[in-house]
Amino acid sequence: MRNGEELFEVAAMFGTFIKNITSEFNKNSNDLNITQYKLLFHLDKEGAQNVSDLAKSVHITNAAVTSITDQLLADDYITKVRSQSDRRVVNITITEKGRNIVNNMKKEQQNKMKEHFRKLTEEDIQHLKRIFTLLNENF
Repeated sequence: MRNGEELFEVAAMFGTFIKNITSEFNKNSNDLNITQYKLLFHLDKEGAQNVSDLAKSVHITNAAVTSITDQLLADDYITKVRSQSDRRVVNITITEKGRNIVNNMKKEQQNKMKEHFRKLTEEDIQHLKRIFTLLNENF
């Protein structure tokens, strides 16, 4: 049986790693925060979404999506179009400018992750893949 304190320590270490990655991302993200990037990334991957679907997919409230998308709209990263069939529904679509920023950010983040993971051996990488596969099976 594993010691609860040991598991807590591992979880805390992982949390610190994620916090550091997020902080680094926010420093280098072309004036976008991680939530704005998540919205753009999701729109780029999935296509047009309404506010409710977008909120569910990135785990934030509808009000937060509205606030964030207002800024993204002002910066021309997205467009908002009212549905023809239901005027209450607003569909959000990524623009070409938004796609360009997503692609640039993906490349930048891949380079940063390579930089961090370069410190690990191939064996360490295989262990991480195995561990995260096991952990992700629970979701």
